[in-house]
Amino acid sequence: MGIINRIRSVILSKTIDSKHRTIGVEEECIIYDKKNRRLSVNQGTKFSAADLSSTMNEKSNNNGSYSIEPGGQLEWSSLPFSNIHDIKYSMEIHKKTLNKVIKKEKLKILDYSVEPVFEPNDISLINQLKYQLMDKNMAKVDTLGRWMMRNTASIQINYDFESERELEEMVFIADCLQPVSSYLFSNAPFWKNKLVLNQNIRYLIWEKTDKYRCRNLIDHGIIEPKGLVNNYIKYMLDVPGIFGFDKEGEICSVSGTLGERLQYLQKNNCLRDLDINGALHQIFTNVRLKNLIEVRGADRPPFGFELAPVAFWTGLLTIEEIREEALSTILNWSIEERLNWNSNALYLDDSIIGPEGESYFYWNKWAGNLALKGLGKRGLGEETYFCDYFDNVLSDGPFSLQKQKDLAEQNKTILEAIIA
Repeated sequence: MGIINRIRSVILSKTIDSKHRTIGVEEECIIYDKKNRRLSVNQGTKFSAADLSSTMNEKSNNNGSYSIEPGGQLEWSSLPFSNIHDIKYSMEIHKKTLNKVIKKEKLKILDYSVEPVFEPNDISLINQLKYQLMDKNMAKVDTLGRWMMRNTASIQINYDFESERELEEMVFIADCLQPVSSYLFSNAPFWKNKLVLNQNIRYLIWEKTDKYRCRNLIDHGIIEPKGLVNNYIKYMLDVPGIFGFDKEGEICSVSGTLGERLQYLQKNNCLRDLDINGALHQIFTNVRLKNLIEVRGADRPPFGFELAPVAFWTGLLTIEEIREEALSTILNWSIEERLNWNSNALYLDDSIIGPEGESYFYWNKWAGNLALKGLGKRGLGEETYFCDYFDNVLSDGPFSLQKQKDLAEQNKTILEAIIA
C-alpha cells in the first residue's frame, strides 16, 4: 500500500452513518492567578495550570477530559454527543466544577481569546518535549508563533462524517467560510495592553505563526472539494516535521518533511497509526483532517455564548440540503476573490467587499441565516444557541469591538476591566 493510501485508511477509518453523527467540542481558556498574573504552567511551590488540569481530571466523573496548552491555557475536551443540547448539559457540569476550583484557588478565567496584557516572554512554557520542539520551530518560521502557543484560546468543533464525499464537502465549505467565522466570533479586544481597534488579532496571530502548516487550505493549493482528501495528504507530506515518535512511542525530534519521515518508516516496515496521527496533528490549518473533521477557526467565545460557533458550523455542515445550497454559491467564487477575502478578514470591518462584489456584512448575514436554516432542518431546537448571538453581532459588531466600546465608557484601564 502506497503512503497516500495508508494515510487515507487512517483518515477514513471512522466513517459513520450520518444518522449517528456525533459532535465534540474542545474549549480553551486563559487563567490568571490571585495576583492577576498568568497562572504558572508547571508544577512547583504554587498552584499551577498542571495542578488545575490534574484536579479537574480527578473531578471529571467521565464528563470529558482536561489538558493544558503550551502556555498553561486549560482545555476541556467533551465527549462526543449527537446534539448541541447534550453538549450544553455536559458543558454546564464542566463549568460548575471548574468554577468551584477557580473560586477555591482564587483564580480568574479570562473572557477573551488572546492574552490582553502579558507577552510570551512573561509566560513559561509547559515542560514537555513536544512543545519545546514546537517552540523552537515557531521561533524560526515566522513572528507570532510563540504568541499562538502561549497567549491564545479557541474553541474547536469535531464532526464525524459518512463518506469521503461528505467529508470533502464539509471541509471545503468550512475553509471557504472561514472569514465569516473569524468575524462573527472575534473575541480579542486587547493585545499588548492596548486596544486592538479593528484588527482581528487572533486571526492575525495564526496568519503569522507558520506559513507551512497554518492558514486556510486554499493557501496550500486545495481549491475544490473534488479530490480534497488526496490533495490534503499530498500537501501534508511536504510540511516540515516538528516531532515524531521513537520505537517506544515517546516523542522525539525529527528532521526533514512529514512525508520523508513517514516514507522512511514505511520502507522499514515500522510505520504505525501512531506515526500517521502524529503527522496529522502537526497541521494547524483552520480546518484539518484527522479521523474526523476538526473546525478550528473560531475564537474562544464570550461567557454565555460558548456554543454559538458550535451551532453555526453544525447548521452549515451536517445537513446535505444545506451543504448543497452553500456549495451552489461558493463554488462560483474565484480563487482571487477567496484569497482577497481571507486577507481582508484581518480587519473587523463588515463594509469591506468580499466575493461577487458583496460586502462582508452581506456574506455574514447569508452564512448565518443558512446556518439557522440548517439548524431548523435538524429539528432539535438548536437555533437558540446561535440566533441571539447572531443578531447581536450583526447589530453591534463582534465582541472584540463591543468590549473596546464598553471599556471606553467605563473609563478603566485594561487590567482593571479584566479584574472587574
